[in-house]
Amino acid sequence: MLSQLQGSLGKLAQQDYPPVEKWNPPFCGEIPLTIDAAGQWWYDGSLIKRPALVRLFSRVLKREGDQYFLVTPVEKVQINVVDVPLLVVSWERQGNGCISVNTSCDDHVDISIEHPLEMRFNETAQCAIPYILMRNNLWAKVQQNVYYQLATELDIKADRAWLQSGDYCADFGPIVE
Repeated sequence: MLSQLQGSLGKLAQQDYPPVEKWNPPFCGEIPLTIDAAGQWWYDGSLIKRPALVRLFSRVLKREGDQYFLVTPVEKVQINVVDVPLLVVSWERQGNGCISVNTSCDDHVDISIEHPLEMRFNETAQCAIPYILMRNNLWAKVQQNVYYQLATELDIKADRAWLQSGDYCADFGPIVE
C-alpha cells in the first residue's frame, strides 16, 4: 500500500506544495501510517527512515476537522496523527526582525499573523508548549531545544512573556514566580 501511494505521488515530487486543499478525491480507507508525538513517521510499526519520503508525504497531508489524510488527485487515505504532524527543529532571526522557523519536513515560515504562534497545554509534558500554524490548517509543535532558544528572545511586559517577530507579537503566557 505504501509503495502504491509513493508511486502515485512520484509526479508531485517536483512541486513544493501541491494544491491539496483543492483536491477532494474518493476516500480509499485507512493505512497504518502514524505520526507520533515526536514528529516521527511510522508505517505498520516500522520507522520511515527516508527523509525524502517523509517530506513527500508531508506535502500531500491534509487536515479535515480532527482527521488527517494523505491525498492525491485520485485517492485519499486516512492516517493517524498523535499530536500534530509537523515539528519545528530550528529557527533564525532574519535581518528584518522576523523569526523564521523550519520543520523536520523542510517547511519554512516566518512567525507572523499568517503563521501565528500559540501556546497549548500539552498533557504529556504537563506544561504549555508553543505551536505554529505552518500551512492549510497544519500545525507544528516547537521542539524542546528550539523552545528554550526562543525563550532567550522573550520580552517581559506587564508580567507576561512576549516573542516579537517583525510586526507580530506572540504571547508566551504569564510569568510565574
